[in-house]
Amino acid sequence: MTIRDRLAKVSFFDVKPDFSSLDANQRRALAHCIDASRIITNIYLDQVYVDNQRIYSELQKRSDVEGKDLLRYFLIHGSPWDAYDHDKPFISGVNEKPKFGSFYPSDLTREEWGAWLKSRPEDRERFESNHTVIKRRNNGLVAVSYSEEYLDRLSEVANHLRQAASLLPEGSLRSFLQLRANAFLSNDYLESDMAWVDTDGNPFEVTIGPYETYFDELLGLKASFEAFVALPDKDATTALARFTPVVPDFDVMLSQEFNFCPKGAAIPLEVVADVARGGEAGFGYMFVAYNLPNDRRVHDLKGSKKVFSRTMMEAKFYTEVLPVVERILPARFVEHCNFDNLFKFVLGHELAHGLGPSKIRVGDREMPFEVALKDLHSSLEEAKADMLGIRLLDYFRSRGILDNETLVGIVATEIAAHFRQWRHGFTEAHARGGLIEYNWLKAADALRYDNAAKKYEIDPERCIDAMSRLSTEFLNLQIAGDYEHAKAFMKHWGTIPSELPPIIESLSDIPTAVNPVWDLSELK
Repeated sequence: MTIRDRLAKVSFFDVKPDFSSLDANQRRALAHCIDASRIITNIYLDQVYVDNQRIYSELQKRSDVEGKDLLRYFLIHGSPWDAYDHDKPFISGVNEKPKFGSFYPSDLTREEWGAWLKSRPEDRERFESNHTVIKRRNNGLVAVSYSEEYLDRLSEVANHLRQAASLLPEGSLRSFLQLRANAFLSNDYLESDMAWVDTDGNPFEVTIGPYETYFDELLGLKASFEAFVALPDKDATTALARFTPVVPDFDVMLSQEFNFCPKGAAIPLEVVADVARGGEAGFGYMFVAYNLPNDRRVHDLKGSKKVFSRTMMEAKFYTEVLPVVERILPARFVEHCNFDNLFKFVLGHELAHGLGPSKIRVGDREMPFEVALKDLHSSLEEAKADMLGIRLLDYFRSRGILDNETLVGIVATEIAAHFRQWRHGFTEAHARGGLIEYNWLKAADALRYDNAAKKYEIDPERCIDAMSRLSTEFLNLQIAGDYEHAKAFMKHWGTIPSELPPIIESLSDIPTAVNPVWDLSELK
């Protein structure tokens, strides 16, 4: 496949934010946050691949058409690997994608890791931290804090955040920016994570730091840097807020079933319009929503915040999801698959990330799930959020705040959305979890493929029941913390059925992805 062929599969769309709600100082503060996000991108490029900066520099120097196309595609992925084509390299001379970027020595194995910590238990806390890089030094291993490894650039980021804070009045955003600036230099993110949950997206949303561990496919521990700057959509936020009052009741029900303490009561929601993305947030799949922070201590003490990008969600729905829906589902389901129902599925998914038990005990150690489940954690957590999200939405139905027709539409939309993800491959965390869900629904006779009609038949109520039971399986796997048992479960239910590859191939004329083209001229 030529680079032109790859670019042709991406649908580019313009994003020109409306800054009219901001005064002069707020605009200047926002500009500092955007500058900070660009530095975060530079750090992320180093995290992904040790040769990323060299490749980026060489592509920037090329003036030929192919070179410019390669640079544009590199800036879509943040690496020389195509996330939309099974992570295959698209630049000559580049080998297959490493499983853990530059977080660890390139020759480190799980066996060496385990042996090192077994013989040196005093190293465990620093080594298992989400915010350290592991290096070889003096014939051994050492953990280097992010604040040391990326000191110069994080100092620049901190300076921009402090300047942004100085332009804002006293309030939650100013407080967060000041505390986050300190965290970048201390490597202690707890206080600033707690402060971020208190922010409400006004006058704008800033999410910046090391968060997700998707890229660490060795141990699932190390967090990638990302940044997101956005403007509030107050009407859409108000519309979602009606669901949150009953969420604590649902968490109490789960706590009785799975024997844990309910979470903190804070369940802030924000719907926003994109302004800028940096680091992991600006490459590859690009999130439509997130539930942060991931630190379960914050969940227990306060709760977590959910942010929904209406910009990206709309672009993906109308360009990628709806065409798939129309291709693989019967007409009676297509009419229920609309943007609002996708939004509500994402709402359930993100709320579910903050529900359920937050840590486990394995032997004499208490630990977060990602330490026990290693590289399996991300896929299990994403699949749990899918299934527990549907169970939560069904609870909303029982409480009279969601009607039956809407829930049917949500289920149908979710099933079709998996096919959009699988077109990129089956190894990404959400895609691996989706395979388990698909096979589970087939086994429950809730989903079947009609070869003659080339459409999927869905039994919505069977789906809802099967999804609820699968959410229980996922929660029990997390609570047990048994890596080998979880691996066996994923292997059994995560196989690729023979019917999927040809169905996915039949969708090849639909755009593979969307990518924003930013216009921030109005900010000047």
